[in-house]
Amino acid sequence: MSPYNFTATISAMADRTRIVILGGGFGGAYLAKELTKRLGSTEAEVVIIDRNNYFVFYPLLVEAGCGSIEPRHCTVPIREFAPKAELLMAEITGLDVPGKRVRIQHCGADDTHWVSYDHLIVALGSVTRILPDHICSGVKEHAFFMKTMSDAIVLRDRAIEALELANATDDPAQKKRLLHFVIVGGNVTGIEVVGELETFVREACSLYHHVSESDCSFTVYELAPEILGIVPEHLRNWAAHALEKRGISLKTGISVKEVHRDRVVQSNDEVVPCSTVIWTAGIAPNPLLTEMDGLTLNKFGGLDCNSDYSVVDCDNVWGMGDNAAVPGPNGKPMPPLAQIAIRQAPQVAHNIIATMRGGATKPGHVNVQGILVPLGRHKGIASIKGLKIHGVIAWMMWRGIYLMKTPRFGRKVRVALDWIIDLFCRRDFVQLGLLPKSHRELSHTHVEAEHGNDDH
Repeated sequence: MSPYNFTATISAMADRTRIVILGGGFGGAYLAKELTKRLGSTEAEVVIIDRNNYFVFYPLLVEAGCGSIEPRHCTVPIREFAPKAELLMAEITGLDVPGKRVRIQHCGADDTHWVSYDHLIVALGSVTRILPDHICSGVKEHAFFMKTMSDAIVLRDRAIEALELANATDDPAQKKRLLHFVIVGGNVTGIEVVGELETFVREACSLYHHVSESDCSFTVYELAPEILGIVPEHLRNWAAHALEKRGISLKTGISVKEVHRDRVVQSNDEVVPCSTVIWTAGIAPNPLLTEMDGLTLNKFGGLDCNSDYSVVDCDNVWGMGDNAAVPGPNGKPMPPLAQIAIRQAPQVAHNIIATMRGGATKPGHVNVQGILVPLGRHKGIASIKGLKIHGVIAWMMWRGIYLMKTPRFGRKVRVALDWIIDLFCRRDFVQLGLLPKSHRELSHTHVEAEHGNDDH
């Protein structure tokens, strides 16, 4: 029996419609805010279920990891962002679609509980796509990712530890291996990571007496013929040229088939010594969907939705964001981007409310408004509604647009002050203590691996 009275906690009035949102990320949080703004407290209660009581403002994640802004300034408390919604900080452990209820386990509790719903919105987002071992092995064991705040901080800790070890060795080959950073995936995230990481590592070199900037190297692997396939050709060409001028190697048309703690193996069997591999090769729907009985999924493991966001063959169940394949007018699913999830929220809210009041739903459609990619060192590219810009102006546009989009005035001020301080003061090149022991094995050399220390 539960020690908590959840019925009393989240439902003071039995005749209210209960709308339960699974996931408090971009899509879920913005939807909760939209619903509570449009619905009176006597008409419906909105409940968010998420393992965290915050969501990450993803456009600022890489900068938070590399020290341009404080990490807590790109996390947004859900209770503050959507104060009229109820938050249950819990893991989702089951779903009963016919019975219209969700089974949850509160964080820190041992028992599970059922929460009933009248409308359910599944907005569980995405995870980093990891390829099967027969295509690329060793990713789970040895690669770093860039999906959560802890991912960003762990990567920062790793870079500093690599610098410390490189500073302590007299072996030139070992030094270069320790300071070789490999990024797999030349998409927007991968390019943003390499741009900021290269800036961070090279600036940190000035603090190390036995490390020079020439000891550091950065390689991006992209299986497609070019990086940044989502942006216009001349912008991607400009970005590639700007990155290569900084000594960043861009290997296109080639992939990685093995990841080890001290090297990668390319698809052409060439072995490349390195110490750090950052995996940004795409995303996949949250695998939790496959564990929830009753949901209709497509062949990729995402929610199979109608054009009005309702899940196929599921009564009063809706999907949005990265975990949902919602077709637009051309029949193709809307792209899995944060800007899409945010702008889907008003459309999903409209359709839920229309269903509650006996009205008709409308097909949803959201276009990509633009793509902005910061490249580090006060440079960037931007393609917004036909406007194509590169260089310092694009970088300033990126900061200005995302500062305006940052939730709440107080957080805008904090982010702006962080950026101003970063312009005039050197960053703190210090670890924050989140690097797990499993990722601290940096001292093994490639030679050792060739003699039987095969760890993938």
